Amino acid sequence: MTMKTKLLCLAVLPASLAAWAADEPAINPRVVAALEQMGEHLRSLPKFQVDAQLTLDVVNESGQKIKTLGTSQMTALGRTGLRVKLSTDRQTREFFYNGKKFTQYSPRLKFYTTVDAPDNISDMLHAVEKHYGLQVPMEDLFQFGKDSAQIKALTAASYVGPSTVNGKVCDQLALRRPGVDWQVWVTRSGKPLPCQIVVTRTDKPAQPEYSAVFRWNLNPKVTPAAFTFQPGKGDAEIAFKKIAE
Repeated sequence: MTMKTKLLCLAVLPASLAAWAADEPAINPRVVAALEQMGEHLRSLPKFQVDAQLTLDVVNESGQKIKTLGTSQMTALGRTGLRVKLSTDRQTREFFYNGKKFTQYSPRLKFYTTVDAPDNISDMLHAVEKHYGLQVPMEDLFQFGKDSAQIKALTAASYVGPSTVNGKVCDQLALRRPGVDWQVWVTRSGKPLPCQIVVTRTDKPAQPEYSAVFRWNLNPKVTPAAFTFQPGKGDAEIAFKKIAE
């Protein structure tokens, strides 16, 4: 950021936020604290529904990046209810978790897999990724600022400035660790919620990106039954192979 750009940025910031950008160290502790506070708030919500507009770069054999578009919806209830719907140009998936069982379902193929799962969302997400190599869409919403190893791995954390996303003024944060650059836009008013994220894989030659723009509903109408998968006519169960197998 040039000195002229920094001065212009500081001119439009409230005094408390302008201090973030003035003489900023490589890892700004206020930026890290803001990320951790946002993560703690997300994990404290009794329930929520968040819809996202997604873009994902897929790198073809020639090395060219192809943009894939999609939508995702996540609904959570306490620590034991999670349902996610994903629809992109390439695939559709639904995920169900009720505190005991985790199910992945493909509506187009009519296949599903169900396995036993830990008794809380955070441990379930970790176990599913560790044992089956599966990342549930938008699972980062439960991980922001929680993994101390990832926080310690940061090589940069800076305050970019204010930005408007879906009509709301947000604060844009930029972070970096080996192999990954990511940006998070956090709501400025009220409790901190992510407005948008962009993740760039810097360990890949094409540096593919993933981005999501969020819309939040903190009081959705939801019942516990919504988080238990019920197979329909023609649905077939298949085995969920562990990585080790």
